[in-house]
Amino acid sequence: MVVDEIAARRLKILIEQYMETRKRRHDVVSTAAAEIAIRAVMPNCPVSGKALDDMIAACAFEHGLGVLFDRPDA
Repeated sequence: MVVDEIAARRLKILIEQYMETRKRRHDVVSTAAAEIAIRAVMPNCPVSGKALDDMIAACAFEHGLGVLFDRPDA
């Protein structure tokens, strides 16, 4: 479905933008903090839980950042 593809693409862009802003000042990205920031912009995020953590982690690794898996229900 086109709407789902657009939401998924937008989510990837948001995660990428988050990493760009974090890598300038930090070495590690918190999955909990990233999720809060992403949901502030995209309340109806099409991905949640471990799948979102995995997307955040993959992007963080691409940007040379470490990942802290600290989401409370992880």
